[in-house]
Amino acid sequence: MSLKRVVGIGVFVIVLAVASVLALARPWDRTNSGSGEAAVQQATLRPGEISLVLSNESDESARVAQIILNDAFVDFHQTQSEVKPGAAEQITISYPWISGENYDVRLMTASGATVEYEIEEAHAGTQQA
Repeated sequence: MSLKRVVGIGVFVIVLAVASVLALARPWDRTNSGSGEAAVQQATLRPGEISLVLSNESDESARVAQIILNDAFVDFHQTQSEVKPGAAEQITISYPWISGENYDVRLMTASGATVEYEIEEAHAGTQQA
């Protein structure tokens, strides 16, 4: 067996091992559904607005940079620029929601992570996560 062939096989094995680790670890997938990080705890719907309570259970501050509601960027307001570890923040989204409709909400943080929340059959009042 030639040295070239041995090196080629070695490189192939290394590339295959790295690809396997990346496929399992998925470092590009920073979606969070509330497992020890930031998560939406409740939603309150009032005419023309949706208020979310975002809690941060991580060790780092979280800053919401953008909100996507049903695949569209929406305007929002929060009283603090970031949510400290262990704290919660109310985020108000200006949106003319329709009773009975479903809404997918994605909060994108400044670090690139996302927090997803679903409102099923929207109605006025408070819904717990």
